[in-house]
Amino acid sequence: MLLKNTLLVLSIALSLDIVAQIPLNKRDQQRKAEFEAQIAAEEKYDAIRVEADKAFVDKDYVQARMKFQEAIQYSPENEQWLTSKVNDLDILMAKNIAREVDSVMVIRPQELVPIEVAKAEPSPIAERSEPVVQPEAPIKEEKQEDLPPPPPPVEEVVELVKPEAKPASKPEIAPAPKPVEKQNPIVKPLAPLPAIKEEKELKVKEDFGKYPQGMTDETFEFPDHTVRRIVVKDGIDTIVYKYVTHRWGGKYYFKDDVSIVERIWKEEVEAFQQKYPAK
Repeated sequence: MLLKNTLLVLSIALSLDIVAQIPLNKRDQQRKAEFEAQIAAEEKYDAIRVEADKAFVDKDYVQARMKFQEAIQYSPENEQWLTSKVNDLDILMAKNIAREVDSVMVIRPQELVPIEVAKAEPSPIAERSEPVVQPEAPIKEEKQEDLPPPPPPVEEVVELVKPEAKPASKPEIAPAPKPVEKQNPIVKPLAPLPAIKEEKELKVKEDFGKYPQGMTDETFEFPDHTVRRIVVKDGIDTIVYKYVTHRWGGKYYFKDDVSIVERIWKEEVEAFQQKYPAK
């Protein structure tokens, strides 16, 4: 019986080893390769999404936009969502760079508020604490008064009268001194120091009041963007048109920082160009 079981186990192991050594057909090989590629694509997509989200939190919008664009090839099922993220970042960067060209740096003086220094002065209000007792003055003993000199002897008087001695007076004890009261200091502010002025650099919006009547056409170059700005002074009205292009493509049009379509931008700009022809 034992021999039969041993032979059965050996036959099963031999059959499994033979099956394991049988090569996969082309169809199975293709399925295996597709499965492995799908696993690798999902891992790559997750890594790119982490980088894109981090760049967005750090306000590195160019890097975030490129990472979302790169992630599309690794996740076709999320292509629509990723494309919307790319478009939103393109619009956001266009608005930011359009506002950037209207900002100028100015230097404004800043006054520093002086710090008042307190000075301590004696106060008539006594502090409730143990009084300071001054040392007692030494007691002075009064010397006994000298008796007057005795009168010269008289021959007729047989017995001399001895004068009575006055009793010594008791020494007077000086009264104990009164305790000296502590005084709280009164804090009195000194005269304020003169204010110190320092210069600080601030970013403010440009004043278009200095521009002349007519059209002023300017172009601003940035590493990843180009902005064309047209300032129109038409009487008392001032209109600012902007045209933004990114390094990777895309066109965005603005009128007074409001996004407009290309058709309206071109129509209005061309109308002003006819009204104010270039000299």
